[in-house]
Amino acid sequence: MFIRLLHLLALFAVMALSACTSPSFRRLPPPLAFTNSLGMLFAEVPVGHGEVLFACEETQRGHLALFQNLPSLAAKEAAKPASQVSWKDAVAFCDWLTRLEREKGLISIRQRYRLPTDHEWSCAAGIGQLESAQESPMAKSNRLEGLYPWGTAWPPPRGAGNLCGRESRADFPENFIENYQDGLSGGDLKARASVANDFGIHDLSGNLWEWCEDLFRPGTNWRVLRGGSWKSARPQTLLASHRTHDPDSYCSDSVGFRCVLVNEGRGRMPWEIRR
Repeated sequence: MFIRLLHLLALFAVMALSACTSPSFRRLPPPLAFTNSLGMLFAEVPVGHGEVLFACEETQRGHLALFQNLPSLAAKEAAKPASQVSWKDAVAFCDWLTRLEREKGLISIRQRYRLPTDHEWSCAAGIGQLESAQESPMAKSNRLEGLYPWGTAWPPPRGAGNLCGRESRADFPENFIENYQDGLSGGDLKARASVANDFGIHDLSGNLWEWCEDLFRPGTNWRVLRGGSWKSARPQTLLASHRTHDPDSYCSDSVGFRCVLVNEGRGRMPWEIRR
């Protein structure tokens, strides 16, 4: 009974915050903390007793082309989020970016890029304080009813992200959100398809499912995916606490990733040096 009461109090607090931060009345995002050598923007997200730098946007096709040593893309294509990326390839990209920026002296040997953990992703989505960092992703999935990355409203408000809305009815006649429209259909992707949240982070709902570091369940190669995609229409799938999973070699036109920059030692992070 006591735990249930705490959950209800937390839900009321999130509802009150959502009312103050709707797309029409939300505060401006905080100043960006760091821009790396690829032009990727990062913002501070409190996680437990520290912070991580969390990419404000999903990793883009142009970033992946540099990693894969492919010909440069036209600007419009390069700026779109990169799909068809497996967990293994996303990890390889983070390792490559770490080596690149260490060699340039932009980050120290103690700092590295990687995928966000499942708990870090929850913190970026504003629900980290409502979950236990020690529980498995599988145990936490769908536990927080009625909480979405954009707040508590259903159908989603304008600017919630690139979801499977009314414009996708022809493609998904049995799986679309009747009272929502974002203007993107047929798998078209767009960076910053959602308004920024209070950390300045875009697209934690829709666009692409995002890989996390964690195993969904021990003893498997299933890695956690968060956030829904352009194919997502069901309320349960778009909950901030929803997790799905796929093998670490899985690729799809609805799966991508974003990076975090973390400090594994006692040295200062790039944004601390700039202050």
